[in-house]
Formats: sequence, C-alpha cells, structure tokens
Amino acid sequence: MMRRGISALAVAALVVIGGAAGAQAQQCDFATGGGDIITTAGGTHGAAKANFGVGGSCKQGGDDHGLWGHLEYIDHGTGLNVHWNTVTGYFVLPGPDSASSQPTGSRRICGTARTNRFGDVDWLVEATDKGEPGKTDAFRIKLSTGTSAVYDTGPTTLRSGNIQLHKPNNSTVGPTSTLDDCPALSATSGSGQCEPGLSLCSDGTCMEVCPD
Repeated sequence: MMRRGISALAVAALVVIGGAAGAQAQQCDFATGGGDIITTAGGTHGAAKANFGVGGSCKQGGDDHGLWGHLEYIDHGTGLNVHWNTVTGYFVLPGPDSASSQPTGSRRICGTARTNRFGDVDWLVEATDKGEPGKTDAFRIKLSTGTSAVYDTGPTTLRSGNIQLHKPNNSTVGPTSTLDDCPALSATSGSGQCEPGLSLCSDGTCMEVCPD
C-alpha cells in the first residue's frame, strides 16, 4: 500500500450541489486528452518523444477502477510504459475558467498504475486546456513510489494533440476528492523538494502541515 501522508483538504469544484465540500455529491466537469510531448524526464537518455492518452472526472468509474478515467503513457527515449489501474482523485487547479462557453483551465488527475520500469506506482497528471485548437495546451505526468518521485516531466506544451475540458452534465456526479486521494503529490523530487504549497516534514513526507 502506497503511503498517503497528506492531510485531507477539500478542493473547490465547478458546481457544488449544496452543503459543505465533500459532504455530498457534486456535479463536476471532465477532462480528456491525447497527443505527444518532447521530454527530458528520462535523464541521460536526453530529449525524447512521449505519447499519452488521459481522461478523468469526479464521477464513479465502476469495475474497481475508482473514479472515471484512464491513462496510457509511453516515453520512447527510455521505453517507459505506464498503464493505469485506478483513478483515485480529480482536482480543479487555480487558473482561468469559462462557464459561458467551452471551459478552459487545468485539472489534476491522480491514480495508480503499473509500469515496466518502476513496478507499481502512484501517478498524477496535470492537463491544461488553453483553448482551441490546442497548440498551447500542456501536459505533465509525475510517478512516485513511496515518498519519492521516480519520474516527472514537469508542465510541457504539447507537440501535437489536444486537451479538452467538458462541461458538467447530469451523468458527471461524484464525490469531492481530497489531497489524500493523490499520493504522488506528497512525493519529493530527486532534490528533496515538495510541490508548491506543501512542506517537507522530518519523516521525508510532503504535507500541508507537518505534525508536531
């Protein structure tokens, strides 16, 4: 079982159907995307092309996959292949959004996966829709085992493809995700750094507030 050291924190959603966040089900949007990027996340392998396909939402996915969504990722420089097992979290990230037409903005999707290089991992994807035709959309994938990140592309503009945010509808209703639903967020980078907004605690875990 991957370690989940982040304290619970309700994340804002596009539309909350009454009550406190996390207290009852909410309507939520969903994100889909696919394409390729150029990444140096493989280190000594240098810059290489990587292909991805991703989707996520707060709605239930069924079949023991947790939330609705998927992830496939291939780094052609290292041969890394990532195939999702579950989707555990879906988050709205700060940034501009439009509720009057096609929405734009960033979403974080989290889950578990199997890989051919690192075994079983926790993963997070940050997918950014900057509007059509998608030439400036961005994608990031981070993989972790335990409290350490083992692969991270950082936010990268797509070489080709498209990230698409979709408006909420009656079929996209689900629970509010918390930071505990995204273990990869708590993992430190190779330099021992935490994600923005999190602190490095004495046990090597990144948390919003470290225990005394």
